[in-house]
Amino acid sequence: MRKIALLFVFVCSCYILTAQQKKIVWGYLKDSITKEPIALASVSNLNTKQTVMTSHTGRFKIQLSENQLLSFAAVGYHFDTSTFHAIHLQQDTLWLFLTPLTRSLANVTVTAKGMNAYQLDSIERRKDFMGGRVNYAKPTFDVSNSGAGLGISIDRFSKHEKDKRKAFAFFEANEREEYINYRFPASLVTKYSGLKNEALEEFMQRYRPSYEWLRAHRTEEDIKYYINEKLKEDRRR
Repeated sequence: MRKIALLFVFVCSCYILTAQQKKIVWGYLKDSITKEPIALASVSNLNTKQTVMTSHTGRFKIQLSENQLLSFAAVGYHFDTSTFHAIHLQQDTLWLFLTPLTRSLANVTVTAKGMNAYQLDSIERRKDFMGGRVNYAKPTFDVSNSGAGLGISIDRFSKHEKDKRKAFAFFEANEREEYINYRFPASLVTKYSGLKNEALEEFMQRYRPSYEWLRAHRTEEDIKYYINEKLKEDRRR
């Protein structure tokens, strides 16, 4: 009987600890210059892969645990990330800001002719992100020092290389979110659904398409049929 009681206490303690570690966090995403809210942007927990959308006031809610990484992205802005530290657990609301992209005429070369807004934004984000980084990942196998056959590339397992690969992984994950935001904007959803305000926000949150689906379906007509199918599915709920 005593063992059962101890087991019960242990299970309860684990449950309470888990509940304490996870928290539904509310926050606002705003323009760093104008301080205006950024609506229908994506906010992602990169650890759990959960993505939520901001409302027309820039408000969002998402589940976070200590030391998890939060990323946020919107069309026309540099993406950014923030680690959820213990101190944030004491805050009622997170205030996050994104810096708008600026493209001068000098940055738009002849090779950019015919590019869409997402591609031009991506160029600016990539240029800003790269900074001093080199877009190169060392291969796992490299030519051995003796020149005979292949050897393991020790440099690939260095902390510097691991940090660099992690940074590029974060960048690419955010680029995917930016692509979804660009291909599935509120204006297009309203055009084919007639939804507005909270109904629009809820629909876009619930039926946000995946990056893979959008890459396989490249036309506006594809998205039109997708929206119509999801509207039918929504009515059946």
